[in-house]
Amino acid sequence: MNTKPIVRTYLFTTLFCIVFNFVYSLFGHGVSSPYMSFAFVFSFALGVVGFSLFGLLNVNNRIAYNLYNAGIATLTVGSILQGILDIAGADTTYPLYYFIVGTVLVAIGGLMYFYQWIQANL
Repeated sequence: MNTKPIVRTYLFTTLFCIVFNFVYSLFGHGVSSPYMSFAFVFSFALGVVGFSLFGLLNVNNRIAYNLYNAGIATLTVGSILQGILDIAGADTTYPLYYFIVGTVLVAIGGLMYFYQWIQANL
């Protein structure tokens, strides 16, 4: 699988999250949230680093790819949502569902990639 375009996309997403946090903090009246500040970590660690490693495995599984990407997007959006709620002073349980569903999607997608790699190398 050619992961270079995917890694570039996640690098852009990482930079977007950093800029979004900076701009949002300008209007946050001095209030910040670690969820907002570190929302970029999901796209960097799971997107850039993860797909760099998947490129080394040399496997191609479209379902795993879609699940893994959906998980990263869900985790990133959930982190930004929790950050917005923290800054606004509101409270809800919805971001918890984002983190649970995102983690499950990333885990299933990653395990599918790993399983296919094991099957190819047996």
